[in-house]
Amino acid sequence: MYSKQIIKDLDEIVNKGLEDVPLPHTKGNSIRIKHIVIRKSAKGYLIYNVRENIQVTRTIFKSTAIAIAKNLASGRNVLDKVIKIDIDMAKHYNDAVFFKHIIRTSKDQSVIEIRENRLDIAIQESSKLRKSLDSYIFGQ
Repeated sequence: MYSKQIIKDLDEIVNKGLEDVPLPHTKGNSIRIKHIVIRKSAKGYLIYNVRENIQVTRTIFKSTAIAIAKNLASGRNVLDKVIKIDIDMAKHYNDAVFFKHIIRTSKDQSVIEIRENRLDIAIQESSKLRKSLDSYIFGQ
């Protein structure tokens, strides 16, 4: 069979190669992209720079954390732009949850129609934000 030392050596070789390429991979309870680490916390996702041993920021959504980590690992600082997208996405998500609740619980038909329109707007806006976030993850 395979010895534990051979498996350990192979794991070290693969991990060393991944440190040079900005591809996300999981290691334990974290996602790593080069020297940037993303960890889930109770309040979202924490992004760390392990070279400088600092916490870069905290995000609400995993996709925004990946966008920040990928760009920081590639040497691009898009932190402010992506954090704004994260905050806006959270706002529209909370709006959608609120409007869905009002639609379910309201008895007044005019209130339901207004909230359905606002729900559609919140969904459209979050879709636009998601497309711009995807450009930070997959583009550039």
